[in-house]
Amino acid sequence: MESSNRLTTTEYAILGLLAGGESSGYDLARAADRSIAYMWSPSRSQIYKVLPRLVAWGLATSREVEQRGRPDKAVYRITPTGRSALRAWLEDDAEDPERGGDLFLLKLFLAGGAPPEAALRQLEAYRGRLERRLRVFEEMERELPDDEPIYGRVALAHGLAQVRATLAWVEDARPQLERTVRPRSRGRTRRS
Repeated sequence: MESSNRLTTTEYAILGLLAGGESSGYDLARAADRSIAYMWSPSRSQIYKVLPRLVAWGLATSREVEQRGRPDKAVYRITPTGRSALRAWLEDDAEDPERGGDLFLLKLFLAGGAPPEAALRQLEAYRGRLERRLRVFEEMERELPDDEPIYGRVALAHGLAQVRATLAWVEDARPQLERTVRPRSRGRTRRS
């Protein structure tokens, strides 16, 4: 396989969906439409192009399923190597300026493919990016000239409101994610 660092967001997202169970390309497209389409929305043709690559790289397997009255279909399953690649991607909280918040939300949605601590690290990294953005917006607000057109003021007010609301959401989400970590930690202590 080529280095897992070379996988695209689409390839990782498909691995994440495959982690939920064996699926056909059609099933994956429907699952994406019903769940993550606002964060990541590949065309059906993209999905059908990616699946054979994942198989060739050893990240997924495929098998033909015979269907009555319809053409046979291929179904795909993630491999242990694919799970490892997915987990590494989900645990990587580096910023991706091109994808920004959409990438964070996609990783959060697929976080079941990594230990719960990974989702918390993603949330904290996201909070850091939001706090930096808020500081920039607040500095812009302080430096607005008196003759700034109303349009710029309104746009900046939107940015400030959006970042502040998202930071409030982060505060609400953190305890929920922390609860997924604590039971595992207690379970490990008991076994010791």
